Amino acid sequence: MKTPTTTLAQLCAVAVLAAPLALFGATQEEVKIMEELNLTKYVEPVFPTMVRYEGVVEGAVALAVSRNASGEPEDILVLSATHRGLGEAAVDAVRQWRFAPTDAGRAPAARTVRLAFRLQGVVVLPYGKNHQSELTAEQTGTQLRREVRVPQLQALARQPKALAQPMPAYPAALVARGEEGTASVRFYVDEDGRVRLPEVLEASAPEFGAAAVAAVAQWRYEPPIHGGRTVVAADNWAFKFAALN
Repeated sequence: MKTPTTTLAQLCAVAVLAAPLALFGATQEEVKIMEELNLTKYVEPVFPTMVRYEGVVEGAVALAVSRNASGEPEDILVLSATHRGLGEAAVDAVRQWRFAPTDAGRAPAARTVRLAFRLQGVVVLPYGKNHQSELTAEQTGTQLRREVRVPQLQALARQPKALAQPMPAYPAALVARGEEGTASVRFYVDEDGRVRLPEVLEASAPEFGAAAVAAVAQWRYEPPIHGGRTVVAADNWAFKFAALN
């Protein structure tokens, strides 16, 4: 089955964003949502045939997406999915999305989106908004209306052991200045214990933020476990850089 591809310019010119979306009453609203996500290219996820054969007729997926300055997705992490096959279908589609470019010197923040899968089509929602007033219960489904809760690493009953945790190196570009600095980083740990989508929350200088992210990206943990199964967990770290003598 060919996956429909649509540019944002086409979305604005045509009221219908791929026929299935019209079934959710989300023509102009869907265009607005695509603008909220700053998408220049949108590929609609396809409901997997094998999932349908299992008797699944609807579901929900939450994703976190990092992207480069050119707007290309770099890492796509499934935060939750009512069915593994729906998560895979969502990742396949989002991998083809393109976001509006950002300044080359500024790392774009990760975006989180939710997708409602039904046999008639898929609705995409920017995460963090209350869409209950915008979409009916029939359109969103129970799972989509629930808040996606990613457990904090430190809050797990059994905290996973850090297997590799190199600390950030002092930025070479700042050695001559010899200044102290700070940086805080947010990241996810996936079901395999790998750090995913690390990003700077704040930094006293861009170089400190870059050094912190470069170090955290190499960290590895034991797989996080919650409720007897492996899960995605989140964590924040703050670093202080001492001036070199």
